[in-house]
Amino acid sequence: VEEADQIFLLMKEDYRISRNVRLAWFLRNLNQIIWPASTSELQNSENELDLAAVQPKGWQPDSIPTTAPCVLMPSTRATFLARRYRFIIELDLSPSTGIV
Repeated sequence: VEEADQIFLLMKEDYRISRNVRLAWFLRNLNQIIWPASTSELQNSENELDLAAVQPKGWQPDSIPTTAPCVLMPSTRATFLARRYRFIIELDLSPSTGIV
């Protein structure tokens, strides 16, 4: 079993997951064997965090993504992804912006 270099976790859609919950997930799975969930599991999941993808050490961008189990190490980088992002764009046309 290879070491995980980077993992991608998908957060629940209904609400924002706190950093404490994210850290708890990481510590609970530290030094454990993990593997990504299937596409159908990700779509139908009610979990707060689901493991979407794992990149083992030495993974290259031109490599085929792996579904093999890996070990979560302290050096593993975790990226948390939201199912939906919100952006606010503000356009300021006040006179003060024209005095630059």
